[in-house]
Amino acid sequence: MMKKIRAAVVGYGNIGRYSIEALQAAPDFEIAGIVRRQGSKDKPLELTRYEVVGDISELNAVDVAILATPTRSCPEYAGKIVELGINTVDSFDIHTEILDYRNRQMEHCKKPAA
Repeated sequence: MMKKIRAAVVGYGNIGRYSIEALQAAPDFEIAGIVRRQGSKDKPLELTRYEVVGDISELNAVDVAILATPTRSCPEYAGKIVELGINTVDSFDIHTEILDYRNRQMEHCKKPAA
């Protein structure tokens, strides 16, 4: 049996909710946890079965983080998360800034994991 990919969802708005639904339907993924600004405070009932934290560093064995955050905050989150040795997927959509964003991310990827 193949090891499942452990994914964390960072952000719990519409994109975060749909990301969780997609991960639940994918047999090769498991949800490592959900990262919300307020952490587990006022944790929504539908997240009861998941670990909910305020920072991704509080989760164990995360392979990939799905950044379901506002576009303008993707660079900040991605930079910090990649430096932890965790791959990221995001929906950054400011087309005029994508090349700059990619170049900054490549620099983060070159650094040794924390």
